Amino acid sequence: MTSRGRPGSIANADCGRRRPPWLWVGLVLITMATVGRMCVFRPSTDYHGAHFNRGMNAAWLGIEWANEAHSAQEIAALGSDLDRRQIRYVFVYASYLRPDGEFNPTFSCMTDFVSRLKVTNPDLDIQAWIGLPLRYVDLNDATVRAEIVQFCVDLAHITGVDGIHLDPEPIPTDEENVLALLDELRDAFGTDFTLSIATRRIWPILPDIHWPLIGQVAWRASYYREVSRRVDQVVVMTYDTAMPLAPLYRQWVRFQVIEISRAVDGTGAQLLFGIPASEEKTWTHWPWAENIRSGLEGVIDGLNDAGSRPDTITGVAIYPYWETDEAEWRVYEELWLGRSCSDE
Repeated sequence: MTSRGRPGSIANADCGRRRPPWLWVGLVLITMATVGRMCVFRPSTDYHGAHFNRGMNAAWLGIEWANEAHSAQEIAALGSDLDRRQIRYVFVYASYLRPDGEFNPTFSCMTDFVSRLKVTNPDLDIQAWIGLPLRYVDLNDATVRAEIVQFCVDLAHITGVDGIHLDPEPIPTDEENVLALLDELRDAFGTDFTLSIATRRIWPILPDIHWPLIGQVAWRASYYREVSRRVDQVVVMTYDTAMPLAPLYRQWVRFQVIEISRAVDGTGAQLLFGIPASEEKTWTHWPWAENIRSGLEGVIDGLNDAGSRPDTITGVAIYPYWETDEAEWRVYEELWLGRSCSDE
């Protein structure tokens, strides 16, 4: 009887564990509805990019402008192009901190470049772009931070730039040493000097929660606020996502705009979103997915979303300027400036 009873008991237990089919159907429908409401069917407007464009956009310029001599005509042509494309801020690559603790001396022509570019375009905000590879730069060392601050102060004094654009990578969320460096730079420069930083992605799902491991690749909203309170300008590197398809990348950028604009809102910092023009193919960047068109469409989608804070967003930043061809500039001008070919 015992041996016969065991199979029967198991069978009865299995029957007791079965769920009605309608329960599973209901759970699937609820999940689909939730995901659809959060990611697809969201309240939004339908404004063109030109509705949001303030004419205060940015671009990353290459090392050649700081390290090589250029004629007055070449610099004037650059200034004219920047003005025509409504680019107000330029991040000119100047140097990076090497593993030996020295800054690369690649800015011998930057003083002349800045003065000549200001003649052509006096309203341009020219910033020295400084690389800090955190895989070997130890910001935990107060001496290292002091050397970085002193270099930035000296460079600004020598070259006459309007600001410093820091590019420390990679920064995990809640990294206190980066906040300390920003505080020390602000103390050294005061408030009449632009302090700008290139920042990482935000985790777009419940961004204030401390997700395990995710903090190594994406910031929490609270950390975005801490960084933004210490700088004048936040420039989001919305590229290198490893997204293989343009529609996926567009949606990713959309939700970056929504959540980062909410995080930065009220801090007083300008907020710009980087738009990729790079043709380099890597495992984190597929040019057919991440490009000028999909990036701008994602920004515009995000700005139209009812959950975003459009008033917080200053503009977009083109990366890199030196790889952006005329076809890409036409996409930028069409989607963001509201120009058509007939306007040329």
